[in-house]
Amino acid sequence: MKNIILLLCTALFSSLLLAQEDMVEKELSINSKGSALQGTLLAANAHQPVVIIIAGSGPTDRNGNNTAGISCDAYKLLAIALAKNNIASYRYDKRGIAKSAIKGFKEKDILFDDYINDAIAIYQFLSDSLGFNRIYFAGHSEGSLIGMIASQRTKANGYISIAGAGRPIDVIITEQVTKQSPIIAKQVDSLLQVLKSTHKIDSVPPYLLSLFRPSIQPYMLSWMKYDPAMEIKKLSCPILLLQGSCDIQVSVRDAESLYAANKKASLNIIDGMTHVLKDAELNCKDNNLKTYHDPTLPLNIKLVESIVGFITTTATHN
Repeated sequence: MKNIILLLCTALFSSLLLAQEDMVEKELSINSKGSALQGTLLAANAHQPVVIIIAGSGPTDRNGNNTAGISCDAYKLLAIALAKNNIASYRYDKRGIAKSAIKGFKEKDILFDDYINDAIAIYQFLSDSLGFNRIYFAGHSEGSLIGMIASQRTKANGYISIAGAGRPIDVIITEQVTKQSPIIAKQVDSLLQVLKSTHKIDSVPPYLLSLFRPSIQPYMLSWMKYDPAMEIKKLSCPILLLQGSCDIQVSVRDAESLYAANKKASLNIIDGMTHVLKDAELNCKDNNLKTYHDPTLPLNIKLVESIVGFITTTATHN
């Protein structure tokens, strides 16, 4: 009997090793309206469920790092964690960023809708060219809204929001500035209202140029037209909402707002998780910034468990 058990355990262990060895990283270039999106497919075969990982705001690359000083490897670690659970993934450099750089690229030429169309183009390539038939969008931060709308416009098997805003971006910006300076926040709110009504701000104070520079105004305007709480109501696919309690950029309130808008979703508030999906443990304040700059720190375990459980369950029923 002991020998039989030993043989079974050995066979199981060998199959797990084989499953992980079969997961291969492959560089893929996917065309989307004049841009070649460079990314990494981590998969064994097209029979697996596959997750399209959509990056957050700023010059963020496929691994979750950017030139603004963030070095956390969050998306790379997520892809590896999914692979260990027999789930494929595609993570990519955003349009105009890193290896997805565009010759002659100008900030003024990009709109929020371009990112949505990029996510849809990736979905279509994975489905039509590679034969994947269980495809999920997982959007982080700004990518949450991108994935949400892409899920509406495709036949996605499920949508995962990770630290996604539950209110329009102009409301979020005003709230964030208010925490730093209530006086400046009034100016910011006034300029946002001007941008929404006239589609252009002609005069911007020098100290607000980083937020309202002329080249970023078209993008801001295209982003503000979407209200996440309204958009999530349009989804019919399974939804998972994940939010960390130690997130200093997006609040638990945002996740609750998304859930209130679509009660069919599953909501999981993860204790100790920061905005970059790492664990700040018991001290949100002191340990938070470290998680942004230490790629050796592991992902929050409950984050991985939640995503794997969601995909395993929904993939079975789809």
